[in-house]
Amino acid sequence: MNTDLEIIENYVTGQLAPDERTRFEAELRTNPALTEALAFYTLTKQVAREQALEQRKAELDALHRNIVSVPFWSSPMRWAAAASIVLLLGLGWTFFRPTDSAVMATRLTDEYVTQHFMQLPTTMDGGTSGSPAVDSVKLGVGLFNEGKLAEADGIFQDVLTRKPDDDSALKLAGIVSLRQGNYDQAISLFHRLSQQTDLISNPGLFYESLVLIKRGRPMDKENAKKLLDEVITKNLEGKSEAEKIIKSSD
Repeated sequence: MNTDLEIIENYVTGQLAPDERTRFEAELRTNPALTEALAFYTLTKQVAREQALEQRKAELDALHRNIVSVPFWSSPMRWAAAASIVLLLGLGWTFFRPTDSAVMATRLTDEYVTQHFMQLPTTMDGGTSGSPAVDSVKLGVGLFNEGKLAEADGIFQDVLTRKPDDDSALKLAGIVSLRQGNYDQAISLFHRLSQQTDLISNPGLFYESLVLIKRGRPMDKENAKKLLDEVITKNLEGKSEAEKIIKSSD
């Protein structure tokens, strides 16, 4: 199992060699145990996140105990300090504690990422070749599918240097950043994509909401919900998945 998990981690982070990646994906299609191990890996990532939040609460509780035990010169100061700490703890626990709905939203997001962002279809490569940008994007998709995420990212970023509004490069660079755990950059790229109003289909808002859920900072859940509501209301790409995530949060 340890070996399987190590291989899975290397697969998810794009560190497997091309031949190893091909063998892994072939086995993934025929080996239910390996599929379950991949799901287990995703779940352990979420559990680790929850444990970090629990540790944060414990630290805040310890801070509360230490501060209220320090003697103050006057009773009013003592009560003011205690009230401030109680407020801090209340807000901190509200922001940081994981809820069942948050866990389910993260799980659905992880499932979507696993199903759609481990291998990219050639339909995401920018269309018919001919222009340097399209050919570069095609090359980047090929590298991505070989697990060479850093090299693919370099190509997509090079396209964006020359064509900052290239929707295919924005989308693909955002997916690479998401896969690499570079959530801040992924959010920025998907937000830029979402601002393009001339596209027939634009997943920018939906993808941005997924990254917010993955990042999991205070207020990310609330901001993700706003984006998901907008995706549903405006009937944007990702609407059906957005409805599932919103329903899980009810």
